[in-house]
Amino acid sequence: MNNKYSLGFISRSNLPKEMRSPIWYQHLTSKHLNHDSVKEFIFEENFGLHTFEKSADDHLLKLGCKVVDRFTLLKSSDIVISLKPTDEWQYMRPGTVLIGWFNHLQLPPKHTTNVKFLDLEDIIIWCEGRPQKLLYKNAHISGECGVLQTLETLQQSDPFSPAITEKKLAVVLGYGNLGIGATKELIRQGIEKIVVYTQRQPSSLINKLEGVEYRQMEYDYNNTYEVINEDLKLPLIDNLLPQADIIVNATIPSSSQPKWTFVPDDKFSQLKCNMAFIDPIHKPDHGANFTQTTELSQPLKLIKQSGHSIWYNGCNAMPNYRYSWASSIISEALLNNLDSIFGKISASKLPLLNRV
Repeated sequence: MNNKYSLGFISRSNLPKEMRSPIWYQHLTSKHLNHDSVKEFIFEENFGLHTFEKSADDHLLKLGCKVVDRFTLLKSSDIVISLKPTDEWQYMRPGTVLIGWFNHLQLPPKHTTNVKFLDLEDIIIWCEGRPQKLLYKNAHISGECGVLQTLETLQQSDPFSPAITEKKLAVVLGYGNLGIGATKELIRQGIEKIVVYTQRQPSSLINKLEGVEYRQMEYDYNNTYEVINEDLKLPLIDNLLPQADIIVNATIPSSSQPKWTFVPDDKFSQLKCNMAFIDPIHKPDHGANFTQTTELSQPLKLIKQSGHSIWYNGCNAMPNYRYSWASSIISEALLNNLDSIFGKISASKLPLLNRV
């Protein structure tokens, strides 16, 4: 007999400005509700009200789910899913599991060892012919929203930016899920020319988009180069980046390559004046020395150095720019991959109480 667990969903994070919900009630089907490993679904009251402008409580109750207050949910659930936990573990029973994103906190908290933590980033599924993170499509949304948020904000704050008035050239640095999402939105925005740089040879890419030009880049000696051929490499900052109206940094640091440098400290003035540099990664010193985190309430910042300026977006909550859309994508991923979630818990040998 399979272990069965009560699965609780926190509707809204106590983290300021977090508007996403983990589940959209319309995605719940009898298949999910009768899952072999689920004893019951428990939802926080007023579920989804902040995201979809209407509480799903009545619908959830009709489906046979429990709808309770936050404290009761935390005390009665074997597994709790909260997208951005802030203090949920303090009220959970020993041996239970808290699932969410934890990069905004220093975890695990030193004062508790009784609740187990499972980061959403650590759950891997097989999709599109390769291993992917459970919420890999959230990276697509980050790329798309980064572009959309920047251009819509610039329309108000600086309609004379070349990102708005010219739209001749956009450069995307990196072509993982984040870069793909950004590139798709640049196409929708009608950018005249889009160049994507990838570490792989362009001929090896299998997910190319029509009308996009793909080139290879390489990092060496604190600079990033375009690979022209085996014998010729040109620094991007001296070659294409000065012509760009929009640049998107979609290159994720790794243990083998902890940072890339696209704009060396002494080359800032070579960027086009008041162009848009979109940086969903916003890791310190990754990409340029002006990398920083900007807020959802004011995502764009005018960066000035020696009388030269550009617009920079390092927003750490880009998916919240379209939170109902992002919530729908997250909901599908969670509900359609319950087996992978339970499998990860089982493989990690995380102790759970109240099994049946």
